[in-house]
Amino acid sequence: MLRWIVRLILLLLLAVPVLLMWFAPWQSRTVVEQFDDQLLKIEAHAAIQAGFIQTMHEQQWGSHAFVHVLGLTLPRGMTEARVRAPIKVYYGVRPESLHVLNFENGNLALAVDKVEVLNVETDLSRLEIETKVGWARFDAISGEEARQSARKAFERSKYKAAGQLLLSADISEHVRLALARFASAISDIRHVNIERRDIEKPSGQSTELSPGIIPQH
Repeated sequence: MLRWIVRLILLLLLAVPVLLMWFAPWQSRTVVEQFDDQLLKIEAHAAIQAGFIQTMHEQQWGSHAFVHVLGLTLPRGMTEARVRAPIKVYYGVRPESLHVLNFENGNLALAVDKVEVLNVETDLSRLEIETKVGWARFDAISGEEARQSARKAFERSKYKAAGQLLLSADISEHVRLALARFASAISDIRHVNIERRDIEKPSGQSTELSPGIIPQH
């Protein structure tokens, strides 16, 4: 009797994986049929990172100073500081910017309202600061003030510059590939097309860029 019970348990253990493999395609098919905006919002818990752009960013800051002598206003010169460093702009798509346009036979069409800057990293090892001090001013005072102000201005302006880069860089294919990887992890997707709604480029704008794709681990 004990031998039959053991055999029955072993048979059940072998049958469970087979049943799961048999039901898996049906479960996948159900998910595919429900591929819509609501599913995107549920599955995309955070922004979908698509890639990065490497470029140089530069920011200047300056101030004039004057001295009053015997009723006269005399210039003490202008102190300037220039900060220059490479930056790496990480970009992607947030869930609220994604909309399903069409899904048929494993082909998914998505509308992307906006590709956003997710983070901007500064390569501090290659950061350069140049200072020019006014002829009647002191580096320890006005020079240091200019350097600190230029650094603060650099940090503020790099995010604005990063947003402009996304309008001029050729990143649509990187975005499409990232969304294809994301969608394929949810359902059996064969191909993904995207329609970007944020790529009206300013006329005459050109920037030296180095786009890249985030490696998959």
